Amino acid sequence: MKKFTIATTIVGILAVGTLAVVPAVAASPTGGSNAADTVKTLRDMGYNVQLNGTVSGPLAQCIVTGVHGLANSDPTVFTTAYVDISCPASDD
Repeated sequence: MKKFTIATTIVGILAVGTLAVVPAVAASPTGGSNAADTVKTLRDMGYNVQLNGTVSGPLAQCIVTGVHGLANSDPTVFTTAYVDISCPASDD
């Protein structure tokens, strides 16, 4: 009976933890969103932001292709969000 209670408790905790991640992911726009807006949103949430990609001009001209590192909605636990970006080629 104790094993069943422990297993039920663990499943409940995991379910609540999964629901806590959803707002953070939803709050950070991805998939073609403006990179500057995404960085601002994440910083406003308390995250440090690391860009993955080459910025060849204004960040506002780049698009977001992915966001990683939001395993927990609490930025005090995981403080860095990784933003994958794609920028247009420079005219140099």
